[in-house]
Amino acid sequence: MATLPTKQILGLTDITLMTITANFGIRWLAVAATLGFAAIGYWVIGAILFFIPLAFMSAHLSKRYPEEGGMYAWTRHVLGEKAGFMVAWLYWINNVFYYSAILIFLSTNFAYFLGDPGLINNTWYLNISVLCAFWLIVIIGLYGLNWVRHVVKYGGLFGLIIPAAVLIGFGFFALIKFGHSATPWSWQHLLPEHHAIASLSHLTMIMFAMAGIEVIPTFANSVKNAKRNLYLGLLLGAIGILVLYILGTMAMNILLSPAQIQETSGLMHSFSAIGMKFHLPWFSQTFAFLLTFAELAALAVWLLAPITMFFKCTPAGVLPEVLHKTDKNGTPRNAILFMGILVTAIVLLTNSLPGVNVMYQALVLMATILYFIPYLFLAVIYAKSHAHLPLPKYAVFALSAGVLVSITLGILFSFAPPSDVTSWHSIIVYELNLVFGPLIFLLIGYGLYRRYEKLRPLHNPH
Repeated sequence: MATLPTKQILGLTDITLMTITANFGIRWLAVAATLGFAAIGYWVIGAILFFIPLAFMSAHLSKRYPEEGGMYAWTRHVLGEKAGFMVAWLYWINNVFYYSAILIFLSTNFAYFLGDPGLINNTWYLNISVLCAFWLIVIIGLYGLNWVRHVVKYGGLFGLIIPAAVLIGFGFFALIKFGHSATPWSWQHLLPEHHAIASLSHLTMIMFAMAGIEVIPTFANSVKNAKRNLYLGLLLGAIGILVLYILGTMAMNILLSPAQIQETSGLMHSFSAIGMKFHLPWFSQTFAFLLTFAELAALAVWLLAPITMFFKCTPAGVLPEVLHKTDKNGTPRNAILFMGILVTAIVLLTNSLPGVNVMYQALVLMATILYFIPYLFLAVIYAKSHAHLPLPKYAVFALSAGVLVSITLGILFSFAPPSDVTSWHSIIVYELNLVFGPLIFLLIGYGLYRRYEKLRPLHNPH
């Protein structure tokens, strides 16, 4: 296995800010606000069923196993090396397909900052902006976690937390100034009003807006006093995320009605509407620039963490040796460059060839289910570790069951065809993609590890 770094550079503030930056998606505020004040009820229910259990599970397991690799390390200790490799593989492969979607959101924000949202329909602009942003993150990643933490610290603070706080401030200022909310509310409005299937679908969407907090312990070897700072940082970050989601959604609903938010069809359009409401033409462009900065910071974490987990922490010999190699700072530079080349090829193909773009959308859909699977492992790991955790056995099982049920619902609702898929032929193709696509990726990961098992005696003859 590659040599692990010993330089501990992350403190409690770093962990807290990294947790918020990597996992608070301000774009979800506009999505949630289309539900009206019922979204608050969904946030609370989602937090109880999924987010709070996930935060405690990640905090407790990082305290129990404070070592690099995060979910990979936890899985390896409890379920064995093969299961750990599969978790690392699934975590990495689903991110490969999501980088492009995140980068397009970043490019959209930057187009708003430039004052020309129509640029997003220009293939040249899309390719150049996406690749420039991604390679900027790749270059930062090549300099290791020390550079990434500074990008995350300032990007998260000035690009995400302060803008969210400003939005919340505008919302409650408007309530005081105008004396009413654009969205009517009462205690009854805080409860879901939709029928059961729609309510479960909305709840699943809300829960996965809060997913991802387990990514930060991947860097455990670089944390000062990891048992304390990872534990507290994850919990403080989780509290910050939940507060920002709830207050941010309330602010959006005070400023705009659900109908107005649906008509604007997007976060930046919603910010434009808020700017017009307060006669501040610069509002949306300023937010667009800050959110671009925030997306860069979040992407820096989501580039380095899965690469560290998959290429650096998995056993030497599973992958080509050149990809396992790290530099003197413990940074897997070859793997980062490989990811840069791979994502560049995907971006150029999907943005230039319409046929390939359709195939890519199918791959993203398949990767969505792959993203859920490691959480199933996490629930099992936590339950099996009950004897070593600072909670009663029944509480450990309750938290595990909450995540297990939430993830199962998320997987099941992924199979619901979107509204534009109506013919039987289209529905069958859609469902077959969702069944066999993830299965193929699972088999590829299993095949890689089986190859390693066969070659292992050659690597370690004794």
